[in-house]
Amino acid sequence: MSRRTLLIVFCVILFSGSFCRAVPPVGEKAATRIVTDMAGRQVEVPAQIHKALSMSPTGTVLIYTLDPELLLGWNYPPDASERVFLAEPYRDLPTLGGWYGKDNTGNLEKIMQAHPDVMISMGDAFATALAERVQSQTHIPVFILDGRLEHLPETYEKAAELFGNAPRAKLLAAECRRTLNEIKQKIANIPQDKRRRYYYAEGPKGLETESGGSMHVEALNFAGGIDVATGIQGQTGYGRSPVSMEQVLRWNPEIVISVRDHSGPPSEFYKSVWTDSTWQLVAAVRNREVYEAPQYPFSWLDRPPAVNRIIGIKWLANLFYPEIFHYDMRQETRRFYGTFYHVQLSEAQLDELLSTAMKTTAGKTR
Repeated sequence: MSRRTLLIVFCVILFSGSFCRAVPPVGEKAATRIVTDMAGRQVEVPAQIHKALSMSPTGTVLIYTLDPELLLGWNYPPDASERVFLAEPYRDLPTLGGWYGKDNTGNLEKIMQAHPDVMISMGDAFATALAERVQSQTHIPVFILDGRLEHLPETYEKAAELFGNAPRAKLLAAECRRTLNEIKQKIANIPQDKRRRYYYAEGPKGLETESGGSMHVEALNFAGGIDVATGIQGQTGYGRSPVSMEQVLRWNPEIVISVRDHSGPPSEFYKSVWTDSTWQLVAAVRNREVYEAPQYPFSWLDRPPAVNRIIGIKWLANLFYPEIFHYDMRQETRRFYGTFYHVQLSEAQLDELLSTAMKTTAGKTR
């Protein structure tokens, strides 16, 4: 073989090798691309994203539903009750913290050691300043997504642009859009004076609640409820404003929706409200219209206020307006958990989820 032929073969091997390398040579920057997030920021991210971390549980739920293989870790450790409603092996992912609620400072060292390709910031408002600060501190790109309930379809579509999982994102976006549109259209035909007046009961005695404009009651308001506590001003900085029993009696709500402070058995409030002589004076209690939101693996109402609210608004619409909405909640729950949470529910799990959420469960009156 001539020297010229050898030189040509060597150049071909060298040239083709430069295209086949999966990892860039030492000192060479990995391939990146620019993606515009939902706050309008142009963010430079890796060409291929393999692992992601959310700064709050809202985005963590989105990543888990879209592609759990992408999820690097949880913001808080799922407890035993929540774990059984999560697909294996993702229930055992590490806990990496984040920026949310009272825990508003993530563990930068721990997060950087985990090496996420990108971090997600997702909430009811664009926390641009926080995203820029964390991005500057960690040198990890922070991508902002819109966490508002009505924007979930577009959020999934934008997430597909970031992660490259278009078919799955298209499916979940379509599910969200269909539910939101159906409920919104039917609620629009209900006059204001015919809408159900609800009280959102939080805390061990049910005497904490949210103001009417709080993101924590976004699902209840979307489902056509009228919050009797409109005008209450948040006093803690994280929602949950204290109210008096006298205020609740004055409001006299038609329906009470409660939530558990943590996962586990029904809350102290839900168990005691049926026999409490003062609560018996409230119309909702007398008419047995007190319900506690399903909790696993994420509350159907809020905390985190994520895509879990899609099944929540179906449940609420059924409770508020049974003459208009006729969802079979066992069937809807089974389908939602299979589609979004990657789990197939047993009949016993359905019973557990809906035990405090319906007037009848498994054919038995409460």
